[in-house]
Amino acid sequence: MMKEQILKVKCSFCGKEIECPKDMIDTEKHSCFECFEKLKDSWSDIEKGKIHIDMPSEKLNQVLPEVLTDSMVEKIFPKVWSDKKQELKQLSKKELAREMFGAGAYIAIDNMIKMHKSEQEKKNNDTKK
Repeated sequence: MMKEQILKVKCSFCGKEIECPKDMIDTEKHSCFECFEKLKDSWSDIEKGKIHIDMPSEKLNQVLPEVLTDSMVEKIFPKVWSDKKQELKQLSKKELAREMFGAGAYIAIDNMIKMHKSEQEKKNNDTKK
């Protein structure tokens, strides 16, 4: 398997030189981890989707769950709320919390399964080449 090519780019916010995978070089903006930490709460969801972040691997496990959760909530909650608003308004607080926790767990597990299948398909396609 070929190793991913890494290029050098400048952070769009502070100008520091950072690493960027070749396939992300055309991303609208690039951010060092320090700028990401300072600015992440002020970025809109649209901006967050257009930013490459040079994240140290030791920080990835700390930040990734929060980033993925925030992204999923922003994308999925409006649909769940619009589809089930009347039903949810009739639930007690405890029932509502249980329902939303269950929906979140289901979506997380479903996405993990889809990602795993996608990775397996990618590996299978790579070995066929």
